[in-house]
Amino acid sequence: MELRHLRYFMAVAETLNFSRAAGRVRVAQPALSRQIHDLEVELGFRLFERSTAKVRLTEAGLMQLDIAITAAQRIAKGTTGNFRIGTGWGAAELGITDAARELHQRHPEISIDFVELPAHEQAQAMRDRRIDVGFASGTILAPRKDFDRRLIYTCAIKLILPRDHPMAGRKEVHLRDLKEERWITISEEEVPGAKALVAHYLKPGMFTPKFGRSARSFQGILAFVGTGEGIALLPELFLPTEPAGLRYAASDCASFEMYSFWSKAHVSTLLPAYLEILREKITSVKTPSATPRRTVRT
Repeated sequence: MELRHLRYFMAVAETLNFSRAAGRVRVAQPALSRQIHDLEVELGFRLFERSTAKVRLTEAGLMQLDIAITAAQRIAKGTTGNFRIGTGWGAAELGITDAARELHQRHPEISIDFVELPAHEQAQAMRDRRIDVGFASGTILAPRKDFDRRLIYTCAIKLILPRDHPMAGRKEVHLRDLKEERWITISEEEVPGAKALVAHYLKPGMFTPKFGRSARSFQGILAFVGTGEGIALLPELFLPTEPAGLRYAASDCASFEMYSFWSKAHVSTLLPAYLEILREKITSVKTPSATPRRTVRT
């Protein structure tokens, strides 16, 4: 029984009138009758006895009503149902999947689906009700009237340099000193607007960046930097321990911010429990830097 079937069945069971029930759930009466018929076919028994004078629950319908009431109570408490999480890069690093696993352990009867989507596609997926919660950086997800969002993680953005770069020995490099450099980015096929995103973070340097090679992954970016193709900026969250051949340096660009977001109009009852578990998971996230710059918001 899907959630809409539960709503339709409850409406007819409470009113014992298909016309009034259709008005309550805001569907046409023929459509409501068809949904109830389909539900009866699926269950294998009649839920209602219908006549020109009245509608009444069958004995099996009465039993199903008890089951439906229990299901509705559990949905209201957030202990059952389906929870869909939009995931992309950063899911593992931020504990997004670990939080989902723990949520399922606490409530074994819920169903959790991961919908793999780039961050820039998750807003539309939210509007289409294909996901219940999504994750995107602040530069991708601007404040919107139809979404609520919560800052869940902040970290520094590191400058990635080849080991023999003239500035590789510095602990911090000013962006203004990098205007002649060539910048390695994620491929536009992987992250549309990737170059614009890098340019946004380079604004304090007051120059237009020169772009070089692009890679399909963060590991690919590190490889290109290591072979002398250029330099890069990456959030500390996604960086492994400094590999041989590379140097990480602090810069004066803005911090990286990751947000969770959800629809104001359709808030899953499972969302508060999930976000609380996620907060606990993020608190324990370890960044590779010896002096991480991290903020966790509750």
